[in-house]
Amino acid sequence: MTRMGLRRALSTLVALAAGCGALPSPRACSANGDCPSGALCTGGVCVADRPPEADIAVPSPLVSNLPLTFSGSGSTDPDAGDHVASWAWTFAPVGGACDPQPAASAAEEPSVVFPCAGSFDVGLVVADTLGVKSAPKVARVAVDPSTDPPQVTAGADVALEHRCTGTPPSCTPWDGQGASVALSASATGPEGVTFSYHWVAQVPAGLASQPPRVSFLPGPDVASPSVLVETDGTAIAGGYTFTVEATDSRGMVAVARQHVTVGNRPPVVAGGGTFGVAHAFQPATSTFVATGTTPPLAVSDPDGDPVTSLGFAFAHAGDGSASYVGQDLGDRATVTVTVAYRTPADAALLIGPTVHRRADLTVVDANGASATAGFEVVVENRPPRLAAAVPAAAVDHAYDAAARRYLAVAPLSSYVDDDGDPLSPSVSGDPLCAAISETLGTTFVTCALPYAGVPAVSSFAGTHAFTVSMADPWAAGPAQATALEIRNRPPRLGVTQASLPASCTATSACCELEGPRCNLHDMTWGTGSATLTVAVDDDGDPLDLSLAATPSCLTAAAGPQPCPTSGCPVELSLCALPSACLTAYPSGTLSVAASDGLDFVQGSLAVESVCR
Repeated sequence: MTRMGLRRALSTLVALAAGCGALPSPRACSANGDCPSGALCTGGVCVADRPPEADIAVPSPLVSNLPLTFSGSGSTDPDAGDHVASWAWTFAPVGGACDPQPAASAAEEPSVVFPCAGSFDVGLVVADTLGVKSAPKVARVAVDPSTDPPQVTAGADVALEHRCTGTPPSCTPWDGQGASVALSASATGPEGVTFSYHWVAQVPAGLASQPPRVSFLPGPDVASPSVLVETDGTAIAGGYTFTVEATDSRGMVAVARQHVTVGNRPPVVAGGGTFGVAHAFQPATSTFVATGTTPPLAVSDPDGDPVTSLGFAFAHAGDGSASYVGQDLGDRATVTVTVAYRTPADAALLIGPTVHRRADLTVVDANGASATAGFEVVVENRPPRLAAAVPAAAVDHAYDAAARRYLAVAPLSSYVDDDGDPLSPSVSGDPLCAAISETLGTTFVTCALPYAGVPAVSSFAGTHAFTVSMADPWAAGPAQATALEIRNRPPRLGVTQASLPASCTATSACCELEGPRCNLHDMTWGTGSATLTVAVDDDGDPLDLSLAATPSCLTAAAGPQPCPTSGCPVELSLCALPSACLTAYPSGTLSVAASDGLDFVQGSLAVESVCR
């Protein structure tokens, strides 16, 4: 490197440092490849690549319908050893002017035709060898009209569909009869001029990365060629512009355009709808789990385009802390819902009016059109079913002394829940039988009547009609009407005779001799007494007791009324009586009547004294 070159490189570094602050030590290099992106090798060190500057040379005169050559050769790059490597031109109408031909070019000196007079913006962006681009340069030019310019008219715009066939697929436009599209042009000019034609195709901007193949038949240099557009299964849909340049024998050019729109019908995903998933309750973890695999979805494309699946998407809402996961299986999906059951309100997170779950498959065809279809995932529930109906039953009742009530408990109809859900029984129809419980699916109805201090079995025993049912957290099973007979066992006598122990005193008189001794003596009987339970109730019901004792020597004193559940205690007493050789002794009769409020018992018992 010459001394001047080294000085230039160092000056560049100093200028960069002044503009960017402190820089790291310059990296040594021998070629641009040794430098980082955006830098080039100058004077053995890497320096930042400065952008080039665009320059537009405008031809003169500027008239319509003639090829005009613009030049970008005056564009420069400030970096030593670098230069302008590419040009990007744009030609655009201003106001209502017509479209230039071409609208863009990558040549250093492009040739452009302005089909009409007017104002136009000519833009240029250049790039250096490292791809660093210049600032856009724009020149607004005024184009004057030419004398007697030619005119050309292109055919009507065409819109049609496309189709893809074969393996591997080949895609072309399709109007229902053929793949080629007819183009046409007709030019006019001053008398005596002749014309040559040339067609140019512009494919849709979105297809630039994989442009379709465009063929003119028999070629592009006829007035009315046919055009065939083909792809190998890649995108083909969009708006195509076919520009015809009609050049007359004077060298003047007329421009017209015929537009062809190739349509695309989106793919189709057939199937979907509502997908019901059965659930089960897992008692060990107190969890509801629902899982299932959807039916397959059928994917097709009416144009025959290759279709790519974007996979299933799984969405849910309104289910709080519930878990909803899915597995993509291609044309179908497996979904799993899990809900922890801690309170009855948690059941609404599995099945409820606000819960929504979806599994949707989205596909896209080669032209970018998409389709989505899938399933509304609904967790199903099987209500409890009646396993063993009990339309009628009978049961004894009992008296609950601690709660002071008449009570009857009966096992009735049984239910089964095929989902294993927690069950809640219910009963309606009789206010006395308003309590219900459940054990292993069997309903137990409890009937009760408070005791108000008066025996009242008549208001409790008998037939009670009510209806039982069983519900899971979402639905009730079938109701079962039941007639329950509450039976009553009447009171009964506790004893049929009574012997009251008494102290007896013997006299010395001998009433009868047996051999050498006296067998009997006159006796004096003391007072005899005892407490006996004269009436009992096997249901434990309180009893009303009535007593009548004869003769007057027999007395009977009843305990508290009504009698307690253990029975009716009565204190009996026979008065003292002297006896002459046992020809008379204390005795009597006790008449008893006891009622539980519905049934009663009455009878008598013989009472006598017995010497101890």
